[in-house]
Amino acid sequence: MDPDGKVAIVSGGASGIGFATASLLAARGARVVLADRQDGTDAAKQIEAAGGQARFVRTDVTKPEEIQAALDFAAGEFGRVDIMHNNAGVSERGDFFSIPYEQWTPTVAINLQAVIAATQLEVLLLRKQGGGGVIVNTASMGGMVPMAMNPVYAATKAGVIHFTRSLAYLANEGIRVDAVCPSFTDTPMVRQGDPAALEATFAAMTAEVGGVLMPDRIAEGVLQLVEDDSRAGAIMRVTVRGGIDYAFERR
Repeated sequence: MDPDGKVAIVSGGASGIGFATASLLAARGARVVLADRQDGTDAAKQIEAAGGQARFVRTDVTKPEEIQAALDFAAGEFGRVDIMHNNAGVSERGDFFSIPYEQWTPTVAINLQAVIAATQLEVLLLRKQGGGGVIVNTASMGGMVPMAMNPVYAATKAGVIHFTRSLAYLANEGIRVDAVCPSFTDTPMVRQGDPAALEATFAAMTAEVGGVLMPDRIAEGVLQLVEDDSRAGAIMRVTVRGGIDYAFERR
């Protein structure tokens, strides 16, 4: 799908990978809506200052009614919705066996349940519009390899991968659902916490996977999934050493 003239909605669009993706889509001619529980007013203004069209709608993706409201907002502002990037995500912090239930359950709610709920609502909207559209879910390389320090995060991202692959059949309706799996990426979420620990993590990631990705690189991958009409149920890997490639090749 050529994003020029299309309408895109990006969850977690106020910063990080979401903002980078929204900015790139806008630069390619898409009208974008940033859906985020954080204030994305300035982010939308930055996109417009660069010549794009953008709106912000405050959205808690753990509440299906707010997801629906964001979709309705995008359709109301721009007439329809063509591209969805389900990107909002969090991670549990601390040793899993030392944190309470209430501390890790939001990871499941945001990373997995919200992606499932949003995809369901988005497909229903695309069908109502007459079919056709692209949904890109943000998973993670952590969904493909064990993560002893973040087992809940890894489990949610593995769920997103398999959920996405299971919806490849929607291509028969002209609706493509794909996922992008970045390795360790420098985002505001990652930079939360102790600076010394972050520096050590960056050093470890450089040794293990060749370095730390920047959000713009992930945005390039999302754009590729949007534009490549042959991809349905595709799982794109984005790493420093390997660049962009695909796991479980399926065309």
